[in-house]
Amino acid sequence: MRKIQWITSLMASGVVFSSVGILGIMMGENITQAQRLPRSTSLLKAKCVNSGLGNVREEDMNVAIGRAVYSSKFYLGPGYRSAAMTCKIKPDNSQKPIFQTLNLGFGMRDNDNRSPGVEVRVYLDGNPAETRTISPSQPTTLSLDVSSVSNVSIEAVCSSGRQYCDRVYFFDAGLVRPTPQSK
Repeated sequence: MRKIQWITSLMASGVVFSSVGILGIMMGENITQAQRLPRSTSLLKAKCVNSGLGNVREEDMNVAIGRAVYSSKFYLGPGYRSAAMTCKIKPDNSQKPIFQTLNLGFGMRDNDNRSPGVEVRVYLDGNPAETRTISPSQPTTLSLDVSSVSNVSIEAVCSSGRQYCDRVYFFDAGLVRPTPQSK
């Protein structure tokens, strides 16, 4: 008798669990592959190349900018000239936008106080999009619409022809995907 009660309760549990699963699917709670993609990703995960004369290096390090600590992902070292990086953010065969926004955060370290300023230029598909001139201890942020863009280029240009310019550290270089449209 106890075996029959145990088997009956086990079968009832199975029916309840499968009903909850079916109800979840009917209520739209199933997760599609597109919904699993993270909303934001690093620009460095795109196909990127050094496209300038100076130094470009992916390196995680903590830096002080404006008396605050930032976790830098990479830097551009213009030296006496310039440094640049170009990244392909959209495949050639893609018709839909892959990313909506590019968020950049950057600056020069506090202890680089003798460095001349550096002009940071951002190009979208080869066209000038934004330019900021920064000096040591000045964190700066930018947010750019990249929904119809295939390539992003970031260039750091030394403002002095005679004096060495220190590195520009990037603590944010995030690509944000478009918000999923509900059906």
